Amino acid sequence: MESSLDEKVSLGSKANDESLDSLLKKLAANPMFRHIAPETLHAMAAEFEWFSLPGGQVLFRQDDRDDSLYVVLSGRLGAFIRNEDGREVLIRQMTSGETVGEMAMLSAEPRSATVIALRDAELVRLSKSAFETLADKHPRTLRFITDLLVRRLRQPPRPDAPAPAPKTIWLCPLDREVAYADFVRSAIRAFDQLGFKATAIDHTAASQSAEWLSRLEEAHDVVVYQGDFELTPWTRQCLRQADRLVLLADVSRPFATAPSALEAIFSNPLRIPTELVLVHTGRGSGHPQTHSYLTHLDGFPHHHVREALAADFRRLARLIIGRATGVVLSGGGARGIAHVGVIRALREAGLELDLFGGTSMGAIVAAGAALEWDDQSFLERMRATFFDDNPVSDYTLPMIALVRGRKASRFLRQHFADQQIEDCPCSFFCVSSNLTTSRLKIHRTGPIWNALRASSAIPGVLPPVIDGSEILIDGGLVDNLPIDVMREMRRGPIVAVDVSSDYTFRASIDEIDRRSLWQLAGHARRGTPNIFTVLFAAGTMGSFAQSRELRKSVELLIEPPLPGVSLLSWKTFHRAVDAGYRHTLEVLERNQGVLPTTSYSHHASSFSQPV
Repeated sequence: MESSLDEKVSLGSKANDESLDSLLKKLAANPMFRHIAPETLHAMAAEFEWFSLPGGQVLFRQDDRDDSLYVVLSGRLGAFIRNEDGREVLIRQMTSGETVGEMAMLSAEPRSATVIALRDAELVRLSKSAFETLADKHPRTLRFITDLLVRRLRQPPRPDAPAPAPKTIWLCPLDREVAYADFVRSAIRAFDQLGFKATAIDHTAASQSAEWLSRLEEAHDVVVYQGDFELTPWTRQCLRQADRLVLLADVSRPFATAPSALEAIFSNPLRIPTELVLVHTGRGSGHPQTHSYLTHLDGFPHHHVREALAADFRRLARLIIGRATGVVLSGGGARGIAHVGVIRALREAGLELDLFGGTSMGAIVAAGAALEWDDQSFLERMRATFFDDNPVSDYTLPMIALVRGRKASRFLRQHFADQQIEDCPCSFFCVSSNLTTSRLKIHRTGPIWNALRASSAIPGVLPPVIDGSEILIDGGLVDNLPIDVMREMRRGPIVAVDVSSDYTFRASIDEIDRRSLWQLAGHARRGTPNIFTVLFAAGTMGSFAQSRELRKSVELLIEPPLPGVSLLSWKTFHRAVDAGYRHTLEVLERNQGVLPTTSYSHHASSFSQPV
């Protein structure tokens, strides 16, 4: 990060005819210069300074007085600004054919951001004096700059903008015992099955030129770099060249001291996005070592991959390139039983679902899906709890809540035992409302049953969950459909299921305070609010206005119509499941092609799909 443009490597100069010809060929092949007349392009190339910028090097810093325009020919740059805390936040990434600095060149104002090479890059530089010379001799270059400004104004930088899909991936083993070569072959096969033309290279490519590597990347959608365990020159080159780093660990082995190759990553404040993959030799998932790895590698997203399951490799490929399908399920009491039918319909449609999240009842169903419960298991577990029994019927003196909550806790312990969120084969999260901090709490680690108990603790009905000194209650109070949490993960398309959108809470009697207990009891069966329904509605229908706008941002929104299914009508179990199933099939029929299915080709290299 302390490096500067002074350390750039020159690739050509105005006086060198050979380098000028090479630059002209590069510019002519770049879509950005495709429509420029040959004589104008030649004049521009003669004024350009062509150089390479190694990954991690600084092009310029925020507030610098640099009045030059830069064009990215290959590689990737990142623009960072300082936030209120003094930290640098990535607001934009620039790849081949994009420009940096046109505004500063025209206005002579200080740089508005720090720009750093996120990987090895080739650029050309046009100084302000050179631009003025060009403008005098070749006025058409003014049109070129004007087009750049219009394009930039139409697409202002946004910190929440999705990052470009990674093209180069560095696989780095954390343990010499990882079956590295087999993993790479399976990963390449998974990319091919998804329709991406992929290849892998190892240290034997270290002697190849930057031009060779550039052509290789242009010819493929994904290039996997096989890094060495040690910090070799090839490993350093992988670090400079990679858009994404994937750390491989054998989950059956305890975490050891990180290899020296990681020292360069951990010491780099602008390290490349990094994923941790925990490799399982069998078909099962979940291992006590998961927590150990997450403790030492805090902050890295992690994924479980079972070597014997091709579906796990496809899931990993989708997660890395941002094509994974995430499912978000809302709260809604007994109406949330419809989620079981929704999951069944999505699976039958051939969708491979990768991430799950939810609130309250939606969190319970999402957890089962993340643990890969099959359809029959879903039905049997949920029916035994919510149809054959009532998990909120252990009434007590209402000092904290109307029920003790022991039955709900027993149900969750029975079905989720000691399983941890971080051990789920598919990524999972749920949310609760933190009364102590007045904020949403996102559960990504820890016992599944306890997180679900907090997420479904309807205020006044179920006792809250105490986490240290913090008081946690139902997540629906703050976010009943946590689309924003899933969106922030930036993994791909989202399916949102809201079982509360059509719910109307109506009374069959007026002037409740003037009615006798007998009259109220008679109308209770027909819909008059009682203490349970009022507390359930208040605790699960919160944040609807907030989620209304977020729901517009998802790729697929499913809102099963559930007439006659109230928040507490557990005996409508089968009707709710069937309604969720049938409505989802109808939605999928109307939205064919929105989400990818599992109809993969085993010869995908013949129809490469751009990332």
